[in-house]
Amino acid sequence: MANSDSDAGVPAQRLAFGRRLRALRTRAGMTQTAVAAAAGMDRSFYAEVEASVHSISVDRIPALAKALGVTPSELFQDIGPDHQ
Repeated sequence: MANSDSDAGVPAQRLAFGRRLRALRTRAGMTQTAVAAAAGMDRSFYAEVEASVHSISVDRIPALAKALGVTPSELFQDIGPDHQ
């Protein structure tokens, strides 16, 4: 269920978003450091978003998408309940 928390207490949506970021970053052939720098973020913060420790502000979505070479909507593709 998309709204339920995982065993670790992390919301399922956050876990799915972190997996999506990792997949897009890997597909782009980029390091966490490169994505973070391109998006104007601290590398450790980006790594924690990707690891589902933190969620990201909607204000950072456009820069993150641009850094990964995707549209903002592509950050959220395949993270719904049917893709978990």
